[in-house]
Amino acid sequence: MMDEQRIKRIARAMCRASKLDPDKPAGNKGPFTMSMRQPGHESPQPAWMLFRQEATQFAARHKDVAATL
Repeated sequence: MMDEQRIKRIARAMCRASKLDPDKPAGNKGPFTMSMRQPGHESPQPAWMLFRQEATQFAARHKDVAATL
């Protein structure tokens, strides 16, 4: 499994690419909603957490690229 810090960096980059501030609380902006909240995290959670699952999938599919991040 990819290390947590790398996943976090990828998720934060995905969040910025979606024009969301990764450090601000996630809200109901565009297609992103609090229903995408990660279990076990109390709200408000930072917006980058909305992209954690996608970041994990990206890292698993593109190990060569993710290893450089």
